[in-house]
Amino acid sequence: MSQFAARCLRALSLRATKNMNMIRQAPRRAVEQTRPISLPLQAPSQNFWLLLTTVFAASLDERDEEIAEPPPANFATTFESENVTTLMKVSELEALLADAGDKLVVIFCMVRWCPFCRKIAPTVEDIAAKGSQNLVMLKLDMDDREAESSKILARYSAYHMHHDRYAVGLPTFVFLKDGAKLEHYSSADDERLRSAVRKYTGFMA
Repeated sequence: MSQFAARCLRALSLRATKNMNMIRQAPRRAVEQTRPISLPLQAPSQNFWLLLTTVFAASLDERDEEIAEPPPANFATTFESENVTTLMKVSELEALLADAGDKLVVIFCMVRWCPFCRKIAPTVEDIAAKGSQNLVMLKLDMDDREAESSKILARYSAYHMHHDRYAVGLPTFVFLKDGAKLEHYSSADDERLRSAVRKYTGFMA
């Protein structure tokens, strides 16, 4: 008997052992062909829910209840990618800017629990993968205690004032070229990110 059916029976205060054989014997073919299924006499409300339980039980088998393989990990769930470099310290940023030369450097400021960061993540990954000749994509995890996130954002004034306190929207993108800041903004708008990359690189992101 399926776990779903067992839970339904418990919720209805029905003994699973009493109804197990009846539910197990409810043929899948009968359900698929919408043929009548015999049920023991119950109170009307219980009979209705037991019917639903029977249908589900007949439609499921042990293989159906196995946990499915998790979907392949992607940047929106792991935020780890060979195309996006993790940034943690100001000294690392200095080295990355020097290596980038005249390429556009984009800092993607995010946290793993942010739904808007997850929303824009596929676009970040796509741009990073296709535009590697034109830009360098960096990831700055604002929740990482070892990362010097505040120092990096303060360096480029990538904050905004909120209730008289400095705050950062999520996600925030900082655009740099030749070590100088071009702009920064906070938004999960795919087209805005692609437009900004086109604006500073000419690359059709």
